Amino acid sequence: MQTADASPQQVFRQLNQVSLRTVTAHIGPVVYLLMVITGFSGQELLGTLFLLLPPLLLIGGLGPHMLLKWMVTRTLREPDPTESPAARLDRILRLPQAYEGGLIALTALGAAIYAAVPTFYYPGKSAWAIPWSVVIVVLLGMLSGIHTRLMIEQVLRPHAIAEFQRHPEFDLEGTGFTWPRYRWYLPYAFGLFILCALTVSFTVLGREAYPVYLRVLQQVDAMPQGQASPILRAAVGQVLEASALPLLLLNSYVLVVATLSALSLARHLSEGARSVQASMEALAAGAPMLPQWSSTDEIGDLAAATARAFAKLRDFSLSLRDSAGALKNSAEQLGMSTTKQTEVLTLQASALQETQVTAQEIKQTSAMASQKAENVLRQTERANEISQVGEQAIQRTLDGLKAIQGQVNEMASRIRALDERARQIGRITESVKSLADRSNMLALNAAIEAVRSGEHGKGFGVVAREIRSLADQSIKATHNVSIILEDISEAIRTTAAITEEGSAKVGTSLGEIREFGETLQQLSNIVRDNAQSVRQITTAVNQQGTGITQIFQAVTDLSTMMDQTMAQLNTSMSAVDLVRDVSHQVSNFLGNYGWQQKQQDPESH
Repeated sequence: MQTADASPQQVFRQLNQVSLRTVTAHIGPVVYLLMVITGFSGQELLGTLFLLLPPLLLIGGLGPHMLLKWMVTRTLREPDPTESPAARLDRILRLPQAYEGGLIALTALGAAIYAAVPTFYYPGKSAWAIPWSVVIVVLLGMLSGIHTRLMIEQVLRPHAIAEFQRHPEFDLEGTGFTWPRYRWYLPYAFGLFILCALTVSFTVLGREAYPVYLRVLQQVDAMPQGQASPILRAAVGQVLEASALPLLLLNSYVLVVATLSALSLARHLSEGARSVQASMEALAAGAPMLPQWSSTDEIGDLAAATARAFAKLRDFSLSLRDSAGALKNSAEQLGMSTTKQTEVLTLQASALQETQVTAQEIKQTSAMASQKAENVLRQTERANEISQVGEQAIQRTLDGLKAIQGQVNEMASRIRALDERARQIGRITESVKSLADRSNMLALNAAIEAVRSGEHGKGFGVVAREIRSLADQSIKATHNVSIILEDISEAIRTTAAITEEGSAKVGTSLGEIREFGETLQQLSNIVRDNAQSVRQITTAVNQQGTGITQIFQAVTDLSTMMDQTMAQLNTSMSAVDLVRDVSHQVSNFLGNYGWQQKQQDPESH
């Protein structure tokens, strides 16, 4: 068998040998059948040999040679860039049936020339032998072409398999006579065999019986009635005797050709089935191999479907291997990541425990701060109340001091008025003293006059003494009053000075108390602001306590989730180990099947 790397010239030489063997094997029976059909004698054929030989040599020798060379060159040429990648395979698969058709056409043309030349060369020959010869030769050519087609297909099979395995993904869907399918080709072959056998038999019997029929018909017409039976029996015996050898030879030829064709078809089916079976067994054995088969029939479809399934399975398996490798790498990375996550989560768990303890302490501290804030709030509110009471007391003190200041000022005014009255009294006392001094002088003068008057002046002298005594007493009293008035004036002045000094001190104290009141009011405002701030702080501390409680609960929940996550990570580690083992097993399994790359050369399958 030719290999896939054989050149078109080598393929042509081998196919040409097949064609020559076919022509050589069938030329004798066909010529004999044509002689039977045409009824030409050997001398008649020899007489037209100079006319028959050139076209028959051209058609039977050079014609198949040139046709085959043209078809092989066209079929095995390199694919055109504009063509489908499967176009070359399509041409290879169509070549056997196409060449068979061309060979049948050349044979029919040769048969027509073979029958026509003597017919027209010798007058009186019937022309019906020409179409009948063509029909018989075409039928026999079609029957023998089955075996020829299969031999040509066997020669071209390595090239077809090479093209098929180069592009197994393409699904060829050819139609027509050049694309045989067993669903119609087997009935076609069987029907062709029956038709050839019947046609050959009818041709031989007709050719031998027709002249006898004409002769017997003339004899029967010339004989009396009732004497035709012996003639008929003799005629039948003559026909059978003349037809026996041609029938035996030609039907044997048809039977041999049909048997060879049937054996070729059976071998073709068997080889195709074994190729697909070998491919499936190779797959089962772990050494996948594409089917070593490519044809236009259902076995070819099965091989193509198997190849596509293998391609899909190979791609899937290699993708699965790549996925398994990637999964293994991912599993290892996931394992490393899980280990790191476990370490990190362990640290986080420790940190969460510390955070939980710290949150508990913060919660307690927050509760204490809240309690202290409430105490401070109560004290602040108490201070606010005290400051308000102090403000009220200072206000009352200011009012009292203002009243005292008014009274002191009133007292100072009255003391000044009293001092003025005392001064007036002093002046009156001075007037009284002056009058007393004058009365004393008058009494002294009266006493002097009384002494001068003697007895008559004694009463006047007594009066003068009394007046003088009253005057002395008045002077003394006036002197005492003056002293008392001076003491009173001094006391009044001292009291006025003290009163003024007290009024000044009251004014000073009033200013200081007013400033203290303002300071106390500012302090009260500050206390109120502090109380508001303390209330806000208390609210914030309470909210903080609530938040800390929530944080504590969240930390507790997070700690629980951390424990669950640690358990899940342990489960993930087990799953990662399982995935790693499975991916390793898948890689080993696919490696055992030999699918190491996505694309392989056809010869490597």
